Amino acid sequence: MLVLIKIISIIFSAAVLITLAVKKPELKSFFEKAGIFGIFLFALFIPLKDGFAVFGMVTAVIFFIAYKIAGRDISIAKTDFNVPLFLYLGLVLASFAWTYNILDSFNEGGEIVYFALFFFAAAGLLNTKKRINFMVYTFTFSVCIAIIYGFFQGIYINALHSSGRLTGPIGNWVGFPVQVSYGLVVIISYYMLDFKRKGESLSASLTGIIPGVVSAVFFGFIMILGFLDIAFAKARSAWLGIIPAIFVLMYFKSKKLFFIVLALIIVLNIGIFSVSKTFKSRIFSMFNPKIYRLELKNHGDIESHIALIESAWAVFKRYPLTGVGVGAFSKYFDEHKGVRFPWYKNPKTGSKLYDLYDNWPENGYMQALAETGIFGFFALMWLFFLGLKKPFKLFKDSGDKFKRKISAMTVGTSIIFYASFAGVSNMSNDELANLWLFFLALFAAVNSIQDA
Repeated sequence: MLVLIKIISIIFSAAVLITLAVKKPELKSFFEKAGIFGIFLFALFIPLKDGFAVFGMVTAVIFFIAYKIAGRDISIAKTDFNVPLFLYLGLVLASFAWTYNILDSFNEGGEIVYFALFFFAAAGLLNTKKRINFMVYTFTFSVCIAIIYGFFQGIYINALHSSGRLTGPIGNWVGFPVQVSYGLVVIISYYMLDFKRKGESLSASLTGIIPGVVSAVFFGFIMILGFLDIAFAKARSAWLGIIPAIFVLMYFKSKKLFFIVLALIIVLNIGIFSVSKTFKSRIFSMFNPKIYRLELKNHGDIESHIALIESAWAVFKRYPLTGVGVGAFSKYFDEHKGVRFPWYKNPKTGSKLYDLYDNWPENGYMQALAETGIFGFFALMWLFFLGLKKPFKLFKDSGDKFKRKISAMTVGTSIIFYASFAGVSNMSNDELANLWLFFLALFAAVNSIQDA
């Protein structure tokens, strides 16, 4: 119902604005500024209040459409990601024809479509270095607030020594630590590393050194709190994403720094493992599911993850070309639990049968296979591949520091998103997928600027 309301609101608002755009093309500049304001709202609120961020997305999309119509321009930004994105969207929409549940498909598919529209709005409107910088600054400001809030929340609930998990200001223990990871990558690539080319010297002056030291101290403090937030959240996907992302960024900077950071992360992990039994058990349960169940006297959640992945694989084998329809896995699974799902005894009563999860495969890759089939999966993997390849290439080829920073940021956030996709995210996740598409749009925008 919520998605239906959002889509109806978009259609109605777009219709009104389109009428205005057709009759009053002189409002083009106003529509452009309103669209940019919508992107600003998204960047400001996505780590703080998801509902306001979604409002910003909708605002950006409808005013972007009006802006294009007022300018009598029906073109969209030509990015490196258009072909796989359109192919994936086409397959998502086509799955409505054979879906196992049209309402669920409408819900999930609708989210994916307007995320894509937001990508094109951001890529088209953020067409100057000043605008791109402003959005990065805005997101940095809000994610720093979220990280500080998360730290104190973690202390309050004693997350390090209990089973409690912090949720951050967005109230989600699944999405918040991944958003923190995004924030850490932005801070490292945009503020803490210069990514100068070999042999290139940086000018040094007192007016530049003092602010640089203050910035390094502040962001260093935020980095520490951010890592603690991820530990407090006991987030395996975020931890598995942020570590390789930081390694890649450090390698971009220098091999020496790479090994220094490697040593620091090893020490940090040993320290957290030493003081937090719950964090250690969640991490090592990935390799031995019995650890989590034995240490916490609780359900072996890794076992249920594996069972759901196997269920999704069984669905894919049954419908390898089409899948059961985007978003329809939950309905299919609910009526066919015998496909592949072990039932567990309640550890407290020893008798009651129950399952921990049953609404999605807890793995975005397997969900794509089960719901959109092999073609939808490969279209999505093509998009993921380009999300790494293109920024890697621009970082290597460009001599522009601004473009190199944005490229490094995109590589880091893509690595984090791909890791989260294996456990907590999917393409309709409005706290993680749309934020990754936002960073991808920033890269597409800066890549189109001739002289950044």
